[in-house]
Amino acid sequence: MKIVVKIGTNILTTQEGKLDLNTLRSLIHQLCEALFERNNQVIIVTSGAITCGSERMGLRTQSIPEKQAAASVGQILLMNEYASFFGQKGFQVGQILLTKDCIETPVKRQNTQNTIATLLTQGVVPIINENDTVATDEIGVKFGDNDELSSKVAQLVDADKLIILTDIDGVFTGNPKKDPQARLMHRIETITDDIFNQVDDIQNNRSRGGMSSKLTYAREAAQAGIDVVIANGKTKNILNAILANETVGTFIPAKPLSSRHSRPGENAPEV
Repeated sequence: MKIVVKIGTNILTTQEGKLDLNTLRSLIHQLCEALFERNNQVIIVTSGAITCGSERMGLRTQSIPEKQAAASVGQILLMNEYASFFGQKGFQVGQILLTKDCIETPVKRQNTQNTIATLLTQGVVPIINENDTVATDEIGVKFGDNDELSSKVAQLVDADKLIILTDIDGVFTGNPKKDPQARLMHRIETITDDIFNQVDDIQNNRSRGGMSSKLTYAREAAQAGIDVVIANGKTKNILNAILANETVGTFIPAKPLSSRHSRPGENAPEV
């Protein structure tokens, strides 16, 4: 099985804005089990570079150039930890930094697919992030957030499953921090406008995506035939539970082939 795992900024950093090495180590060791014992292929879409770089530089990133500089420093710090933790279990990693045109331009798209496929064939774990050092909205090569990037990557590699790890347990019928009656939806067959209306995203200055973003791109991935799970990355053994098909997080099943649009995400029917 080919799995794309998106690890969000709030999973990788502490409340103080430092890299959360304990959580990262735990997730990586679970992924190593998935690689070795379950014979899966794993691709990671990671956030956290700007936060890591900002913390190391002692910089409160306000401007685009400051964020790009922080990303430049943070990418090295982040990849060093990934390489170290995977290396402890005997796996190598390879870094891929993407901009939007790497997905949308046919030649670059093919080159990206070839690189990822070759890494997987060689037993190397691709770790993907947006190339924040050069990508800006102004030049039209920036993804909205890594929720979008993870969905695009999952479609690019024809993944079987997309796992989106965040800092809440999944999709609720309301905001569980405000509404004690809000319940976790363990399975969503159809992502409707009503479900979007129930989502109460909490603003966070460390990450761009919210639950609305996750639902938007989960719907896109499901429409492309990919199972999606949204779950809390800080829950103990969460990846083991997901891959064992336990009832954790929120599961959005892939749409049957007969109901898919020929070009997923473009005027596609709701999932």
